[in-house]
Amino acid sequence: MKYAIFTDSTSDLTLEERQSYGIWPMIYEQIITYDGSDIAVDNPAEFYRHLENGDYKPGPLRTSSGSFGAAAKVIDDIIAKTDEDVAIVYAGISPYMSSGSVQTVRLTLDEYAERYPKRKFIYVDTQCISNGLGTYLQYLAKYGGDDIATYGQQLGKHIVHLFTESNLNFSAQSGRYNLIQRIAMMMMSITHLSPWMYFPSDDKLSMDGRIRRGDKILHEWADYYAEHVADDNEFVRIGYGGTKSQERAEKFIRILENKTGITRDKIQLAYVSPIVGAHTGDTVLSFFFKQRDER
Repeated sequence: MKYAIFTDSTSDLTLEERQSYGIWPMIYEQIITYDGSDIAVDNPAEFYRHLENGDYKPGPLRTSSGSFGAAAKVIDDIIAKTDEDVAIVYAGISPYMSSGSVQTVRLTLDEYAERYPKRKFIYVDTQCISNGLGTYLQYLAKYGGDDIATYGQQLGKHIVHLFTESNLNFSAQSGRYNLIQRIAMMMMSITHLSPWMYFPSDDKLSMDGRIRRGDKILHEWADYYAEHVADDNEFVRIGYGGTKSQERAEKFIRILENKTGITRDKIQLAYVSPIVGAHTGDTVLSFFFKQRDER
């Protein structure tokens, strides 16, 4: 079966990457606002420059689900440019992180299925977010069987999602943590501690109880990769936010190369998209790869 796979603006994939990996070049866009004014999602460098300058503060910086029209625009484009035997597949953000976006696209797919009965419209639960979704999509795009939904759900359970931040104030005000957790996150920001944050396959964004200073967490990530990487793992993907986060990402790459022997051509370095960065701030650093067992 042939597939036209499209995703959303949380996948952290650039237009060039989507085209290279065989993902539909158009995306379903979510929206960022600051004090009610829209912010462009297609220029990460400018977005993080504003964060570093203090132009955007935690709280007034918000994200919201895209509209039915935004999803329909992508689907209309695929229908106009592909044959009827090409199944249209939405593989976007985990519903745990953005149930509104997923619900909007699923309702749109249902409506189009009624309008175009000869077409197949498929929703895939990726269980992934951010550059983890970008990692996932590169594997999904290579699938050639006839049950992409089942394959995609199993694949998502093996894409490791690791995060850390040195300024947790944005995450503390993201609405995903209770009061005690938010207070702890703000205290860690003041004392410059970095937590090991992760997103397991049961869709509950979590934080390791231990805290680290300096580069300890980077060495732990490299050790974890060496122990758990899947035999068919083809690459790793590292996401960063602002300038200092990018410098830390480069340091992690050197640690990863020295500890595991991975070569630079198998390491993808990319921005964390503004949609995700609105919840994490400019100090976010993330690491993604495919592991043997479920994450």
